[in-house]
Order: sequence, then structure tokens, then C-alpha cells
Amino acid sequence: MATKEFLAGPSAAGPARVPPSGAFARNRELLAELVRRDVKARYRGSALGVLWTLLNPILFMTVYTVVFSVLLGAVYPGGVPAAAYILTGLLVWNFFSQAVSFATSSVLSNSGLVRKVAFPWVLLTVSAVTAALVNYVISLVLLIPIYLIFHLPLALPVVLLPVLVLIPYVLALGVGLLLAAGNVFFRDLEHLVQVGLLVWLYLTPIVYPPTLVAAHDHGLGGHVFSLFFKFNPMTWVVRSMENVVTRGIWPAHWHGLVYSAAVALVLLGCGIVVFQRARRRFAEEV
Repeated sequence: MATKEFLAGPSAAGPARVPPSGAFARNRELLAELVRRDVKARYRGSALGVLWTLLNPILFMTVYTVVFSVLLGAVYPGGVPAAAYILTGLLVWNFFSQAVSFATSSVLSNSGLVRKVAFPWVLLTVSAVTAALVNYVISLVLLIPIYLIFHLPLALPVVLLPVLVLIPYVLALGVGLLLAAGNVFFRDLEHLVQVGLLVWLYLTPIVYPPTLVAAHDHGLGGHVFSLFFKFNPMTWVVRSMENVVTRGIWPAHWHGLVYSAAVALVLLGCGIVVFQRARRRFAEEV
């Protein structure tokens, strides 16, 4: 069934005045259809298709490992191999980054639906973030050879993986709702987001060990970077993922993980409020 046909129906008389949570509960089938459409759209016309989800992190892992471990001699926590540490962080970062990028353009890229079909438009952003989650789940298959090659410990803390996936999902959804609404009125926002995500990547201990930040925490520049590092919610998600996946231990910084979860929930609440208020003008602006 085509998405547009699926969306059309008796309820298309006007925008549904329901909160995003209620829209999600009452439109699970619609959300599933949108997610299927978004996942297929990512690979339409691509020769390698879903393999890009696996090749992309492998290529970047290789480059970052050579630069930071081989050339710069970086040593990673607990003696974890650089490739394992970097890949673990890259996978969760790629998910978050893709989710935010997809979410930012989710309303504008569906302008035809927004103008012609009335339904809870928040589902466009939810489906974009969920489609990125599907890609992330597929990419986790890369952890299997990493475990086998480097003999990483598969221990009880791995049960925390769903929580460590849920936090960046909620964070990306909150940020995505804010950006999706803003992008309707300020079209350059989509390009600024790409630059912002690149900066955010290097403010997160993914390709370099966190000890590198502590070693350079002097002077104004060092203090500012250290401050951004500590208040970056993705810092604690990545560090907890590294603890659980590569070292088989419980997250060493529970306070940081709780902070990340709190920031994610606050941003989600703000995103819902802003999106719901801005959506009244979506049909006019797109």
C-alpha cells in the first residue's frame, strides 16, 4: 500500500489535534508504514544497499585507528584495542547523527503529504529517527567479528544495551523535533546541523580516549573544551557503551548516564511543545 494512500482517509478533514504520545499510540500501523518507507528510501538506487550501513563505520574505523592509534600513539582505557573502542563509539554516534539529520529534514522532505494529507505530522519525525534506529540495529552485527577477533569479554553488563540505545534515541528525537520545526521556517538550518554534528563528533570521546581531554585541561581553551566534554550528553552514552561492550563492566560513570537521560527527556519535552505549536503553520510554509 502506498504511503499516501495509507494516510488518506476519513480523518483527513483537518490536522489531528492529539498530543504526540497519543498519536503514537493510535497510529502504530501508520508509523510502521512510514518507517518502512524511510528505510527503503535510504537504499533506493544504491548498488550495495544495506551493506553501506556496515561499510561506512568499517572505513571510518580504519582511518581513525591509523591516525589516532598508529600515528599519534593514543592508548585507550583498559587496554582496549583501538579498533574495538572506536567502532563501538562510531556505531552509536552514526545512529545519533543520522537520526538528527533525517529528523531535521523530515517535515520539509514530506511537504507534499503535509500540504495535502491531515495526520499527526509528528510521526514524520518519529519515523525518521526510528528508521535510523533500524540501521543502527543492523550495524550492530559488526560487533560479532570484533568480539571474536579481539576476544572481548561478553559479560552480564551487556543487558544494559537496550538502555544505552534508548537514551540516544530519545535525545535524537528531542533534538530532531526542535530542528524539524525550525527547518520549516529557516531552510539553512539543515546545512548548519551538518556542521554542528561534525563539531559535536569531536567533542565526544569516540576516536580519542577521554584521558586525552584530562591531559590537556589547562589554559582557557583546555578548560572550555573540558567543560563541553563534561556537559555533552553523548559523552556518557559513548563511555558507558565502551564499558559495557568492550570491557564487559558496568558503566563507571552512572552520574553521567543519569545526566544524559535527564537531558534527553528535557529536550524531548521541549521538542514536543515546540513542534506542536509550530505545526499550525507547516502547511503554509512548506
